[in-house]
Amino acid sequence: MIKTLIIIPARMGSSRLPGKPLLNIKGKSMIERVWRNAIKSKAGDVYVACCDKELEAVLIKKNIKYIYTPKNLKSGTDRVYHAYSKVRKKNNYELVINLQGDLPYFNSLYLKKLQTLSKIKNFQMGTLVSPIVNEKKITDKNKVKVVMKDYKNQVYKAIYFSRSPIPFGSNKYYEHIGIYAYTPKTLKSFISLGQSKLEKFESLEQLRAIENGIDILINSVAKAPVSIDTKKDLKKLFETQE
Repeated sequence: MIKTLIIIPARMGSSRLPGKPLLNIKGKSMIERVWRNAIKSKAGDVYVACCDKELEAVLIKKNIKYIYTPKNLKSGTDRVYHAYSKVRKKNNYELVINLQGDLPYFNSLYLKKLQTLSKIKNFQMGTLVSPIVNEKKITDKNKVKVVMKDYKNQVYKAIYFSRSPIPFGSNKYYEHIGIYAYTPKTLKSFISLGQSKLEKFESLEQLRAIENGIDILINSVAKAPVSIDTKKDLKKLFETQE
């Protein structure tokens, strides 16, 4: 089995939905639901990377393993790397997974599907997509689309990510699921790179990898989990879980 570290970056200061990790979702906080699903996957060791005392207190109470990180880190990926650097000496991890803390009902089997990408020769970085079946998502700038090409054995390689409907005129679109896997070497390299031009245009961090020659391999799954970024998303989540 590939020695894997799963890090869930979480912070209370979300601009669109403050206090997001501790939102009550049917009796459990969002962060606890994500953590439980990660544990259920049995894909590797699981830690939350946090930077708020309020959140830390809840993690301690729930006996959830965590790493406390500085508040002023630039991104969730920087938070993941900081957490990894704190625990890497305890285990010789071969893979680091960045699991977003706003996916309370994601399918735990998806982590295994992501993990299998690392078995491919010369693997650097991987992620997941799903076919878009709701046409409204195609023009929704908050749903990231991806252009990809065949790689091998039903695995794909990313060409470009965009908030726009791409590729133009396609009869099938794919939604990006913001969960990433990296080799430790790739993760260290990625956070050392400056923001790229396309990354700034699209506000999509993964474009930094593509612009710097880091291959992103992709597995496709049946359905994208609901991501909670706004109050509207939260309302939609409750409606779908009724």
